[in-house]
Amino acid sequence: MTDTPPPSGPPPEQPPPTTPPGWAAPQPPTPPPPAPPYQGAQPQPQPQPQAGWGAPPPYGYYPGYQAPTTDGTAVVSLVLAIASFVICPVVPAIVALVLASQADRTIMASGGYRTGLGLTKAARIVAWINIGLTVASIVFFVAIVIFAAIFSSDDSTVRALAGAKG
Repeated sequence: MTDTPPPSGPPPEQPPPTTPPGWAAPQPPTPPPPAPPYQGAQPQPQPQPQAGWGAPPPYGYYPGYQAPTTDGTAVVSLVLAIASFVICPVVPAIVALVLASQADRTIMASGGYRTGLGLTKAARIVAWINIGLTVASIVFFVAIVIFAAIFSSDDSTVRALAGAKG
């Protein structure tokens, strides 16, 4: 091996840099990491329901949106009001009126999350109609009994009711 002395004179010309001075040269892309080995179907973690909001919304829904639901007390009050025509007319009608008032308060306090104001209104109307028909039928029955007593063939009943002595 022979050592050659370095050439003397001006340095050879160098090609212009491809990147501006002070910038780093582009790096070649790094390959993606290898995929983990297949381990079969893994259960995906399900989102936990938030306190007071029930089940998480289905896929595709905005996470903060919850569809309004019908108040169960409103449904029960309407069912009792309708059932009061078949079963003991006054008691279920009065219970339906109380439940309708309770359902109205719940619906108004929910801020639009619960619906059913129409059901409570219908329950009130049906219950009051039933109570009115019951009162009217009782008054009619009492009037029939009184008129039957007055217009009976026995004159002593008429005189006793009229207060006449005879």
